[in-house]
This record gives sequence, structure tokens and C-alpha cells, in this order.
Amino acid sequence: MKIFLTPVLLTLLSIGANGAEVAEVADHSDKSNLTKNPPLGCVNATSITSINTAADITAGAKVCAEQSKFSEAAELIMVAIAFAYFDTQRVTDKSAHGALSALFEKEFSSIDPLNRKKLFTSINALDKGNERKREICSYLEASEPPTYIPNYMISHGMGSYTNSSKEPIAEDFDASKGWSRSMAFIKCSS
Repeated sequence: MKIFLTPVLLTLLSIGANGAEVAEVADHSDKSNLTKNPPLGCVNATSITSINTAADITAGAKVCAEQSKFSEAAELIMVAIAFAYFDTQRVTDKSAHGALSALFEKEFSSIDPLNRKKLFTSINALDKGNERKREICSYLEASEPPTYIPNYMISHGMGSYTNSSKEPIAEDFDASKGWSRSMAFIKCSS
């Protein structure tokens, strides 16, 4: 059975989930890269709107994890994945599509291994399709697709460094179909 949070788990494992030291990496990114709006805090996943970016939502998930609210963090991670997957469908620079992994590394690398393990447990529980997941799925399916310009992702790609003349957002992008694909990606629909 394919789980929607596999990329999250792999990213968190790669940033030292097993208690291993995390290597120092030089940051050569643009300062606008992976930026977020004013922080959401640890909010209910069903309060997220179409103007919140995946960067906003991921930052909120981190706040939840820091407050030992691991179920709430897992729920926000699920929503962040839906929003980021939607963005990968409309951002034309394929090199920018790694932004979600970079966001997870940025936000969760400082969480200690024991709490990261608790977060994994909550992610796995949510992924198995409990009642709360169904509630979040119903909310997302009835919600408007993201309406923001995904600058957090666009600025992560090579196009922002090479002054590419290519439009960063696909001109013929069908938001409704993209949102349906995002729901299927996080296993909210088939």
C-alpha cells in the first residue's frame, strides 16, 4: 500500500531521525527562498485556506511538534503536502519541485530524535485513514484550491538564478483538475 507521507518520512530520516548527527551544509539559497507569510502557529488543519502556502503550513506543523502536539503536526503536514503537490503541477521550473523537501529539512531538522519518532508515529496513524483524516479530506475536497503565487517554490528553482524568461506558472493550468490530483496524491480520493 502506497502511503502519501513517504516523502516526509524519508526527508525526516535524512535529517537525523535516528539520532545521527546532522551534517552542516552551506546555504547558498536566495534569502527569499522558502519564505513564509506571518506564522500560522499550531492551527487546526481545517482552518487552512487557499491563501496559506505550503511554507506557511509547514511552519505551523513545526510549532505543533515543538508543543508536543504531534497529531496536529501530522495533520498540517498532510495539508502542506497537498498544497505543495498542487504547486508542483503549476510551477514550470521542474528544479523548483524539491521545495517541499527543503522546507521539511529547514523546519524539522532541529527537532530532537525522540520527538521526531513521536511525529512519525502520528504521521503513520493519520496515514492509515482514521476518522480525522476523513474529516480533513472532506474539508480539503470542498475547499478552493490554493490561490497564492507559489513564490516559496519558484524561488527555490534554478530559473530564479538564471533569469529564465519562461513563465513560472503554467498558463494553461486547470486548478480544479490539479486540486483533484492533489487529493488523489494524499489519498483523499481515488
